[in-house]
Amino acid sequence: MTVPPASGRLRWLGGVSGRLTLGLIGLLLLTAVVSGGAIYQMHAMSASLDRLVQDNFEPLLDAEDLVQRVQILVALSPKLLNARNSFEIDNLQLQIVDMFDVLDRRLGRIDHTGRLTSDSARIGKQRNALRAAIDQLIALVRRQMQLKDDMSRARQGVDVLLNPTSSSNGGAQNSDQQQGIGLAALLYQASLATDLAEIDHCRQNVRAVLSHASVNGVSLPQAEIGALVNGDSSLFSIRERQLDLERKLQGEAGNTNLRANQLVYAVANLSAELRQAAQAARQQGRTSASQATIRTAILLFIAAFIDVVLVAYLQVSVLRRLLALRNSVVASAAGAAVPVDDDGGDEIGDLARSLRHFIEQINIKEGELRLLAATDALTGLANRRDFMARGQAEITRARRYEGDVCVMMMDIDHFKQVNDNWGHGAGDDVIRQVAAVSVEVFRIVDVIGRIGGEEFAVLLPETALDGALVAAERMRANVESRKVLTADAQSLSVTISIGVAQMEAGDQTLSQLLGRADAALYDAKQRGRNRVCVAQHAPEPDASPGPVGLSMPL
Repeated sequence: MTVPPASGRLRWLGGVSGRLTLGLIGLLLLTAVVSGGAIYQMHAMSASLDRLVQDNFEPLLDAEDLVQRVQILVALSPKLLNARNSFEIDNLQLQIVDMFDVLDRRLGRIDHTGRLTSDSARIGKQRNALRAAIDQLIALVRRQMQLKDDMSRARQGVDVLLNPTSSSNGGAQNSDQQQGIGLAALLYQASLATDLAEIDHCRQNVRAVLSHASVNGVSLPQAEIGALVNGDSSLFSIRERQLDLERKLQGEAGNTNLRANQLVYAVANLSAELRQAAQAARQQGRTSASQATIRTAILLFIAAFIDVVLVAYLQVSVLRRLLALRNSVVASAAGAAVPVDDDGGDEIGDLARSLRHFIEQINIKEGELRLLAATDALTGLANRRDFMARGQAEITRARRYEGDVCVMMMDIDHFKQVNDNWGHGAGDDVIRQVAAVSVEVFRIVDVIGRIGGEEFAVLLPETALDGALVAAERMRANVESRKVLTADAQSLSVTISIGVAQMEAGDQTLSQLLGRADAALYDAKQRGRNRVCVAQHAPEPDASPGPVGLSMPL
């Protein structure tokens, strides 16, 4: 077995370490020169790009955002006019305040870069005008909301007219109701009037109704009617203020749109100017980048040439030997026995010797793993997979050379009672005892395997049925005569049942032969256990299979 070096060591003179060190020093110096030049070029380009972005693109982005914010403000004005309650007005006012805060921040950033200059005062003035117009519009909308509430209360007073004071005279009561309904209709008409002339017309009609009611002695709620038709809080006065406020709202909404459009136009002009400046700066940046790229490419070409020289040197002195080691590893992984060249007194030679030792250790561990994969952990016998593989090979060999083969199936009797009464530890001791007896009884060439919990199988090559029956009976007697000592120092006895089958012309595979032996084992169990039974003859290959299970006890 190859013994690897105790520890690796560097050989500065005549070794790979020396050659690599010289190559790396040269590469390091070259890298320092190229990196220094590239870093300088990148630093200059980065500074240029920073100035380009700070002076042109950031103000352009802020200007584009300004346009969008102002357009949002324009869209909020109709929402103010359509607000249904004070909560919606407060919400819209908060949005407007936020929009103006963002506008102020964007304008401040643009002004900080020196891009507003003469436009700064004009944009600021238009911003203030738009803010004042929106504040005035919000105040008018709130006043409109208040007048709407006043009109709602006035209409509630109109409903009183629909239920006049009852009278003992039925005819008078009907007249009061008719007068009240007519008066209420006039007041509702006044609350929906669209101009002042219609309001005056309704007022005159109301006075005529009241005069007619007074002459005819019609009973009406005079106090409620007086509050509805007289004074600043009357329905007529409220409607007049509503119409006047609607005209002001229309005018103020138009003024707000005008101010907003002026601000949009100014900011759009600023955005267009910034966009032109950004395009010019971008072209300048492209020119600078192209020049820096050419200078960097020249440095990289020089570096690449020197790298080629270094790589050629390493190719001859190092890489070819490493490639040979790699091919040896690949071949070893594929299962081929390829010798590892460990010539040379340098570090690669140490690596080659270590690799040879590593491959040998892998082969040893692989053999151990194969043994573990084929062995039953409890008994040390072959497991089911290994037994089937080795047994089928024996069946194939026997059929080829027309030899005799017998198979036994063995099962521990009443094994469940052992586990139930003595515990699973005692059950494991019984299984190990039966396995040890089988190793003593059978030959080295016989294949013994544990194929189930308490089931064992034995394949006897070059053995006829008579010899197999003798071996089976010897196995049964040995198990019956021995005591199993448990962990608590108690002893117990067990017996086994065995089924024996001899390979015949109808047995094509090991599974068929085991099936007949298993049927004989079942027959032994049925006949009282602790006995050996022989399997029925196998059917001829061209005959239909018959029932299995006929056996004879010994």
